[in-house]
Amino acid sequence: MQAQAQGHAVSPAPTAGISGQVVNQQSRLPVSGARVNLIGTRLRTATDSGGRFSQASLDAGTYILEVRAIGYGVTSWVLHLADSQTVDYVFELEPLGVDLEPVIVEGRPGYFQRRMEEFEERRRSGRGIFITHDQIEASHAATMADLLRGVPGLRLNCRSGVCTAQMTRTARGICAADWIIDGVPASMSSTPHLPVVGIVAVEIYRSPSEAPAEFLKADSQCGVIAIWTKSGF
Repeated sequence: MQAQAQGHAVSPAPTAGISGQVVNQQSRLPVSGARVNLIGTRLRTATDSGGRFSQASLDAGTYILEVRAIGYGVTSWVLHLADSQTVDYVFELEPLGVDLEPVIVEGRPGYFQRRMEEFEERRRSGRGIFITHDQIEASHAATMADLLRGVPGLRLNCRSGVCTAQMTRTARGICAADWIIDGVPASMSSTPHLPVVGIVAVEIYRSPSEAPAEFLKADSQCGVIAIWTKSGF
C-alpha cells in the first residue's frame, strides 16, 4: 500500500519590522543602552553606542513601543505596521531634572489637542460610553480587558486565555466589535489584551446606529471601540 503525503499550509514568516535611533530631545545626542520594549510581547532589545536598535520579523498590526533609559522619562509610541513594512523613526527622550523657563506659545492646536477636543464634543453629545484619562488612571487597569469589564452592552468572551469584545445591542445580535486606534482601523493585535499604557481616552459605541459615521466601515454591522493615545503616529 503506497503512503500518500499530506500537504500542510505553511503560514508565511512575519516580515514587518521596527528600527530607529533614540536621542536626547535637547542635545540630539544618541542615547546608548536604552531599553526598548514592545508592550504586550516578550520582545526586548537595547540601543547600541549610536543609539540605534532594530526589531525584525514582526506581524502586521499595532504596537506600543516603550523606551526606558537612566536619567530620562519613560516614553511610549504607538506604531502601525502594514504587511512587509519596516518603519524607521527617531525617538526622542526628555532628560529628567532639567528646569526650563516658562514659555507661552500661541498658535493653532496640535494634532493631539484637536483629537481631544473632538473627543469632548462627542462626549457631550451623550451617545456612546466614554472613558477619560483620569478614569483610566483611577481604574488601575492593566489591559483593555480590565477597563471594559462591566460596560453595559458589552461582554468579554474569553476562551483559553484569549478574549474578544462583543457587543450585545446590535440588530445583528451578539457580534465582535471593530477596533480603532488614533483614528486608524486596528488589526487583531488590538484585542482586549492591549495594555492601557499610553492610552489617554476610549470611546465605546455598542451599535452602528450609535457610532459616528467617521468610525464606521462600509460593511459595519457591529459596534466600535476607539482608542486614543498621546503619542500616536
